[in-house]
Amino acid sequence: MNQTVEVFSTAETFDCQNHLPPLRFYYSEYATTLAVSLTVGSAVWLWVMFVFVKVINLIRRHTGKDQVMVLIIANTVYFTVVTFNLVALLIPQVAVVCDIVPFVAFCWCILVFFRYLKQSVGGDSAIMALYESKAIEPPPVCPCFRFIYDKKRQLRAIRFGIMQLPVYNSVVASIQLIIFTYDKELFFDVFYVILPFVITSIVFYVGASVSFIKSVAPLYPDNPIFKRFFLLQLVLIITKPQIIILELIYNLSTFECTFAGEPKVYLNIIKQMLIMIELTIVTIYSYKFYSTEQAACEEKTGVTNTGYEA
Repeated sequence: MNQTVEVFSTAETFDCQNHLPPLRFYYSEYATTLAVSLTVGSAVWLWVMFVFVKVINLIRRHTGKDQVMVLIIANTVYFTVVTFNLVALLIPQVAVVCDIVPFVAFCWCILVFFRYLKQSVGGDSAIMALYESKAIEPPPVCPCFRFIYDKKRQLRAIRFGIMQLPVYNSVVASIQLIIFTYDKELFFDVFYVILPFVITSIVFYVGASVSFIKSVAPLYPDNPIFKRFFLLQLVLIITKPQIIILELIYNLSTFECTFAGEPKVYLNIIKQMLIMIELTIVTIYSYKFYSTEQAACEEKTGVTNTGYEA
């Protein structure tokens, strides 16, 4: 411990808020906290893995062969996020990567599921026919999205709002990962520069998805796919806006500096545990929706293709 204090005292450029101790020191200094966190995290990972396997089996039994792979891809988001959470607990030095990669994976999964959602209600042609017949009325989402309210271009605007999320954030994530690889200090310095671009992309996505759901969902009240689409979108709140707020609070706060890296270490542990606990709750409701409402819908209509997101 004397050696640790000496290293800390001689460090001229010691970044208190972003400092993480070496792994060997991390495992010894935070042994109890880490053991409890990993125990809970492993239990969550096993639960999500169990749900994922059960969901795949249910999808194969109750879904057409042409849609099985699409739904499986969309359902990998929970398993992917929890796996990276565990890695971030074990190796906090790569926590930034474990935050960025699952978010990008979610963006592509939501695009895949959105395409399936459109097909489940008849595809673009059926939706356009509803617009032209005035069966769909533009919903009052937000004045910021008045450009979406024009029926002639609403579907195009919604499609753009959804598609830009994975494409745009993949580019931003690549830039972030390159900066983090070559200069970690620069990465934290440009945090506030990149943040508005990410928030803007999320806002456009939320406006487009809410507009689509409010327009189409009332026409299909018995189709549970819209509820499951909502549950999938909760991952966006869990993995990005919530974490951005937590990071902002942390960056604007002051902490006592120690070489053990207490501020950053505990932030990482709290962040990963919060995400995993929330994902546990979401997967419980997702599995419940699929195993109960899906079966009830099939029993009433005889249809085996209502779609699912877990």
